[in-house]
Amino acid sequence: MKVLVTASYGHIGQKVIPMLKNHGVKVRAVDPDPKNEQSLKDLGASEVVVGDIRRDEIIDEAVEGVDKILLILPDALSGIVPMAMRLITAAEKNHVEHFIFSSCLNTVMELVQHWEKYEIEDALMGSTLNYTITKPSGYMEGHFPSDENSIFETGVLTTFMKIDQPSNLISLEDIAAANTKVVMSNDEYYACSLDLCSKGNRTTREYAQEICDKTNQNLKINRIPIPEFPSVHANDQFGRIATYHGNHPYKGNPLDFNALMGYSARTFSEYVDDVISSLNIVK
Repeated sequence: MKVLVTASYGHIGQKVIPMLKNHGVKVRAVDPDPKNEQSLKDLGASEVVVGDIRRDEIIDEAVEGVDKILLILPDALSGIVPMAMRLITAAEKNHVEHFIFSSCLNTVMELVQHWEKYEIEDALMGSTLNYTITKPSGYMEGHFPSDENSIFETGVLTTFMKIDQPSNLISLEDIAAANTKVVMSNDEYYACSLDLCSKGNRTTREYAQEICDKTNQNLKINRIPIPEFPSVHANDQFGRIATYHGNHPYKGNPLDFNALMGYSARTFSEYVDDVISSLNIVK
């Protein structure tokens, strides 16, 4: 089986490609940066199409001869919806067996990137394709990274967001595993939307406090202005993210993930314990 994976060098792509390879899948990756070609092959991609997926000729090359497509969207990139529409048309033309779209939990109209994903979901549901839509919540590694000088080491949460609305999180590993399960399926998940969440809905403050409790630190909040990005599209996205998520809950339910995988997703507490262990932090 040959599967096209888009945004293949992104957070989810780097997790899902090795999983697919381990299942014997031939992965065709697509990435705009030629510097990533060898890294993608090292991850397990058997082919790499180098080019901007928004270009028609790159879409045609990427889709030709694949059995399935896993559409993952790049972050904060303009022109996403027209690209996805052309990809869906190309998939229909090439009789792609199964089109899996990694969207997001609880698409809301106030958020630019959610509206884009809603439009793509709508197009898929109106197409002739066998589709599955996976809908992950925010990922733990993005909200609470473990890189140098992170909250795990400093006790400082630096954010441009308000922190007292509840939300649900999930690990990148679980997002990738769920998408891999769907890719490897036959027709069990056709015309299906699956929320991907772990257990629990807590505020950012509560998540951060658990990290500090487990690392024996006093939590400090460092509120910063919304960062400036090089494109209007990205600035619009992040401005709305700060406004919306600062004033609305973003809660999910693990029912779909548990039913799909047959086990529970990693909890935030387990993620924190794993990071502390990997960093050799003394509790």
